[in-house]
Amino acid sequence: MKQHLRLALPPLDQLDSESQIAFVLVDRQGRVARAGELAPAQLAAQCPSLPVYAVLHPDDAVVTQITVPPVSSQRLSAAVLGSVEPLVLSDLDHLCVAHSPRNEQGEVTVAWATRRSLAQAWSMLSGAGLDIAGIYPHPLAVPQTDGQLQKPLALPAGPQWLAPLPSWSLAHDSLRPATAKGRWGKAVRWAGFAAVVWIVGLNVYAARLQGEVKALEHSQQAAVLQAFPEIPIVIDPLRQARNQLESLRLTQGISADDDFMPLALATAQVLEFAQSHVRALQYANGELILTLAEGYAPPGNEAALAQAAAAQQIMLAKDDARPHVWRAKRATSMSNGASAS
Repeated sequence: MKQHLRLALPPLDQLDSESQIAFVLVDRQGRVARAGELAPAQLAAQCPSLPVYAVLHPDDAVVTQITVPPVSSQRLSAAVLGSVEPLVLSDLDHLCVAHSPRNEQGEVTVAWATRRSLAQAWSMLSGAGLDIAGIYPHPLAVPQTDGQLQKPLALPAGPQWLAPLPSWSLAHDSLRPATAKGRWGKAVRWAGFAAVVWIVGLNVYAARLQGEVKALEHSQQAAVLQAFPEIPIVIDPLRQARNQLESLRLTQGISADDDFMPLALATAQVLEFAQSHVRALQYANGELILTLAEGYAPPGNEAALAQAAAAQQIMLAKDDARPHVWRAKRATSMSNGASAS
């Protein structure tokens, strides 16, 4: 049970902002934590932000039971109003009618009160700062004994103040005052503000990722321009580098075992996982050094990688001192060096 405040309202035609209203503060265990009489504004000041359940004076609402035929939940209210209309003395438009769900026997508990009086009372209480969560007819808010049904709630507080409340009440949304709606509006505004902050955060993160992508693209373009200065504009680094290597291969062939172009072409065919991740490219003394950007997926089968490199007559090695750096040499040059030694 949530901590809440229960009010025993005087007759609605006597209720005003100066009325001393009997109240009980109910704790989370359903016990009386505090009781007394205060004006609405004083109650709001001493018990801020608590839900308030107001119990009407016995003379301000009528409660009865009716039987309705089995209808859908969408049509139940219309069936209830049709059954209540012959029982009331005034026009239904002047009343606030509320009802329980239909039970297995087809019975529905119905309550009604004067709409204008309820609206005025709710507006006054809400304007004083009380958060009205429910307005209950007296017979539905007290123990169901003959001695309690017609006797108004009064102090000292006892068990008659702690009866379970029904899940429905006369607090219709159509009667909700503007001040109460304003509190919901504030919650909606805060939710909107949180959504805006979340969206801005996503945009900032997306901008940061875009900046990293642009930096990676710039490094790839720089690597391609360094290797192929004859290319005027780099748009697709990987594709243009492959085209350039293929063109050189077709026009020049493999001229020497330690030639840069054949070695780079063979390395590109072996290191397929490095596509779009080359940050820097260096070639010196028959050795090709590739620095890769983070984010690539290294091969899981190193034996297969070595076999693919051997098929291209190259030797691949990952730099032990620098992560993401790969070295490639011609296998023939390495074996020759080993024989000479």
